[in-house]
Amino acid sequence: MKMPAIWRGTAEPPRRRRAGFTLSELLVSSAVFSLAIMGFVYCQMFGMRQDQLVNSKIGATELARLSFNELCNDIRAAKVWQIGNGSLGSFTPIPLGDNQKGNALKLSMTINTNSYYLYYFDTNACKLYRGHSGSAALKCMAAYLTNTMYFQATDYRGENQTDLTHKGVINVVMQFHQYQYPITKIGPGQLYDYYRIELQATPHVPDGP
Repeated sequence: MKMPAIWRGTAEPPRRRRAGFTLSELLVSSAVFSLAIMGFVYCQMFGMRQDQLVNSKIGATELARLSFNELCNDIRAAKVWQIGNGSLGSFTPIPLGDNQKGNALKLSMTINTNSYYLYYFDTNACKLYRGHSGSAALKCMAAYLTNTMYFQATDYRGENQTDLTHKGVINVVMQFHQYQYPITKIGPGQLYDYYRIELQATPHVPDGP
């Protein structure tokens, strides 16, 4: 009579039967895992896109605020101002009797009109520059502009001014597309996002044309 084998811990124990995944279970698990990965990737891409849009808007607001503050302060402090066309080296004022509307604004802080600050739009570069009569250096006040840019004077009723009899309101309207690179395309037709900012200011201590 044969005696049953006794396992004393030195030999390998008998293998138990192990259950495995069926093909259908494996397919379902793979599909769920793939959907979860796709969801995580989509959330990451959506978050990066939102971050670009938010940073762009914050940047546009901050840069425009700083530029407009300086422009507004100069307008309010000006003793003499003129609207015209040209650049720092070639400014031509709008003649009296014509609509006071042009791409440049000349601001003299004293009655000496030979000393002045000049703001002008460079329509080719889509930028707003600020310069001084005593220097050839230019400061870029705003970039990435998209509209037809101009300065315009109106009277207290909002009507276009054709002379300098009344020291009216100087209007500036600018539209910006995104400051940040890369530019994020959004909306129908994948259009660029843009911002519109309008400034109205009047000199506080004018002293004649």
